[in-house]
Amino acid sequence: MGRFSFYGVLLLICIYMIWAYSFLGNSPQEKAVEISSYSYGKDSNGGNLIGIEPFMTPGDYSNRKRFLEKTESYFIKAKEAGWITDKTIFIFPEYYGTWLVVLGEKSSLYTSSKLQSGMIYFILRNPFSFLYHLFTSKENDKVQAAIFRIKANEMQAIYESTFSTLAQKYRVTILAGSIVLPSPSVQNGKIVLGPSSLFNTSFVFGKDGSILGEPIRKKFLTEEEKPFLDSNLKPGTVIATPAGRMGVLVCADSWYPESYSNLKESGADFIAVPSYINRGETSVWDQPWAGYNGEKNPSDVDLKDIGKITEAQAWRKYALETRAARSGFKNGINVFLQGKLWDLESDGQAFIVRNGKPEIVSVSKNNKNRIYNLWF
Repeated sequence: MGRFSFYGVLLLICIYMIWAYSFLGNSPQEKAVEISSYSYGKDSNGGNLIGIEPFMTPGDYSNRKRFLEKTESYFIKAKEAGWITDKTIFIFPEYYGTWLVVLGEKSSLYTSSKLQSGMIYFILRNPFSFLYHLFTSKENDKVQAAIFRIKANEMQAIYESTFSTLAQKYRVTILAGSIVLPSPSVQNGKIVLGPSSLFNTSFVFGKDGSILGEPIRKKFLTEEEKPFLDSNLKPGTVIATPAGRMGVLVCADSWYPESYSNLKESGADFIAVPSYINRGETSVWDQPWAGYNGEKNPSDVDLKDIGKITEAQAWRKYALETRAARSGFKNGINVFLQGKLWDLESDGQAFIVRNGKPEIVSVSKNNKNRIYNLWF
């Protein structure tokens, strides 16, 4: 009887190993979504910002090839439009690289209707590493922290190789959008991971494929981020680029006056804001604004606006479009991650400031796969 039990257990282990390590990183090929393009101003040899609002699906993150092809599609579109110069900077949105956490998993994860059920497949395929990171995690949300630590090295490798390759191929500067990684630093132009806290971090890639400046870590975290992410000491980072000194504010950092003061003190010439809005299965863009999320309202906020104006109107009044001009910045762009990631809806629409004034950004709500060009 003991022999049969042993062989039974061995058979179950073999079945599990075959299931867990076969047919990974495969998802159904989806129909390409047309990229809508919009341009503001004229080329005067001062450089330009190309803001990307990509429509992403789980399958776009399933493997290295799919992620590279999807990302490069925006460079191809910009090149066809004649927007790429030696002073061009591409701007990708917040969390663009974060969903690489699901790369190399079972197809059942990518086709799940809900994120929570998809993560069950993730945990089943990575049980031992998940348990290790779960029990060693110091974050309040140990499950999310464990999931990101399991894939940190793979995420970093594909994120870095993708943007390094594209920066060199198209000879442009890239603000690569943010990714959740454990205490990342930059050494000799490369990303190096550490053993401690997770940060929502962006990186800027130069024309030679190496990383420019320091990691750009988010300061003002939302209530959804606080349980598993650590924050930077101050908001705003300035990176020298061929088009000038670029100030970067990650999403919520663009809502606070001190962020713009920091950029001014650091000599920023223009501002880029990568953002992501997600409130679950429903859109909030046209719904009543619920107020600041995660931190106290700054002193200049009209409390009567809470519940009265829409989320979109609040972004216009309290983020880049108003605060940049008020702080003396002439040019800037704010782009948002779009897509259908399981049951998570995406929100937002680009804001553009050119020559000290907001541009009217009129886009089709039916196409959330968009690219914007802002000439300086």
